[in-house]
Amino acid sequence: MSFQQGLSGLNSSAKQLDTIGNNVANSGTVGFKQSQAQFADMYAASLSGSGGAQIGTGVRLAAVVQQFTQGNVTNTNNPMDTAISGQGFFRMVDPTGAVFYSRNGQFQVDKNGFIVNSLGHTVSGYLPNAAGEIIPAQPVPLQINAADLTPKASANIAVGVALDSRSLGVGAGGTVPISAAFSPTDPTSYNSSTPMTVYDSLGVSHVAVLYFQRQPIAPTAVVGAVAGAVTQINLASTVGMAAGNTITIPGAGAGGTSLTTTITAIAGNTVSFAPSTDAATALAGGEAVTTNAASPNWKTFLTADGALVPAATATTTAYTAAAGVVDATVTLSALPAGVAVGDSITINGAGAGAPPGAFTTTVTGIAGNVVSFAPDVVAAPAVGALVTATVPLATLSFDALGKLNAPTVPQLGVVVSGQFLPTGALAQTISFNFAQTSQFGGNFGVNSMTQDGYASGRLNGFSTSADGTIQGRYSNGQTRALGQMLLANFTNPQGLQPVGNNEWAESAASGGALIGTPGSSSLGVLQSSAVEDSNVDLTAELVNMITAQRVYQANAQTIKAQDQVLQTLVNLR
Repeated sequence: MSFQQGLSGLNSSAKQLDTIGNNVANSGTVGFKQSQAQFADMYAASLSGSGGAQIGTGVRLAAVVQQFTQGNVTNTNNPMDTAISGQGFFRMVDPTGAVFYSRNGQFQVDKNGFIVNSLGHTVSGYLPNAAGEIIPAQPVPLQINAADLTPKASANIAVGVALDSRSLGVGAGGTVPISAAFSPTDPTSYNSSTPMTVYDSLGVSHVAVLYFQRQPIAPTAVVGAVAGAVTQINLASTVGMAAGNTITIPGAGAGGTSLTTTITAIAGNTVSFAPSTDAATALAGGEAVTTNAASPNWKTFLTADGALVPAATATTTAYTAAAGVVDATVTLSALPAGVAVGDSITINGAGAGAPPGAFTTTVTGIAGNVVSFAPDVVAAPAVGALVTATVPLATLSFDALGKLNAPTVPQLGVVVSGQFLPTGALAQTISFNFAQTSQFGGNFGVNSMTQDGYASGRLNGFSTSADGTIQGRYSNGQTRALGQMLLANFTNPQGLQPVGNNEWAESAASGGALIGTPGSSSLGVLQSSAVEDSNVDLTAELVNMITAQRVYQANAQTIKAQDQVLQTLVNLR
């Protein structure tokens, strides 16, 4: 009888309408996955073994299967909202420890800092270790650390400047702006400078200035003007020169050749030398000539809050003295970094019997921590007097192409250090890397200047990157990884058991959860401040609803037709 077929058809059509109605009802539910009703025909058992003339007994609902296709991603104003693009589920844990899975990324931070959904279920992920590194291990509930970021003292500065190779240490009128003694208050003692901000251990900012001093080729001097005689010239500076030194004057010889002669006397900036027998050496009064060009070497100096930051400082345990003059050696308890023969070194007196004031001299030899120099200070100090030795921050050397050579201090790409003693904060060493510094025939310019210090910062907000890393933004401009969301996937997602509230539970049909970070393996990526819309195609569902309605009506007609047949049989009596 067709009553059974018609009735099964009505029941199945009603289930299909239920499924379609549920899809339509959740077309605006975030993370919802549409369902599809699947049907199977039914046959009575055939005892004869022949089914050629069998008529089915109707239809039954075989399964209601969810379709895990990607939904549209919509941006929101909540930075904690997170959408999954691709495969995977958020791993959620309820207060009892039960684990569920969801595609709904509408999250918030509760009063304890945990990332939760509207049910209070926490999002699982990984937290950073003490070093701030996130290493995937056992999943834990994600909790945002809202504590202030502690300040960090500046320790490393990367300097990328373009030095002017045309800087020859010559100013207007033949003056010499570069001399052996550097002073931040004397603009003629350096070529270029650039300021930067550094931080101490308390997070207090300080203005540091990096100075660049072009180094001459010794002996070097610049002639201001010829005094009208070939035996005397006026130099803008005679620092480092002495009687007996030789001086070379290009263009002063016959035919414009260089003239090399011996200095016989120095009075102020007037240098006397032996008269030349070359008849062509007479120069016109006021003619400017140069004794030598500048070298491709530069020295750098650093000040912080206006005070010179020494590149290296050491204190002697003792040094001896000869009669009348300081001994030409000094033993340092720790040799300043980068000291080499030929460097200038400043000796500052301290304590009883110290040298009368600071003096600068040239290192002539180094053996262990024993530094030799020219004896040029009068009055012998007592044995055991304390002195400090300071060298420039760095010496930079460039090749013919303007690229940084392997200088003595520092080596290419290796840092040099300056010791900074901020008031009230811990002493700190600031290391400089000049690997990106170059020298060309152009104006001085700063291409890059980065340092790693910062003041304390308050957490201003956070966002989630594609790999699930939650980046915290602080008021001092710093960012920190506060945690990382994980995703779970299944061999058979359609085998998951729906439990309501946009969540599923693992089942035997789905298989075990495969956990990983977003973007790894087959897992999708995350998008911050966005949610995944329902994947219900509302237009298609309305069409399906009309079709299901017609099928229901047709099955009702089957029952009606069978009823009419039975009525005809009854009326035969």
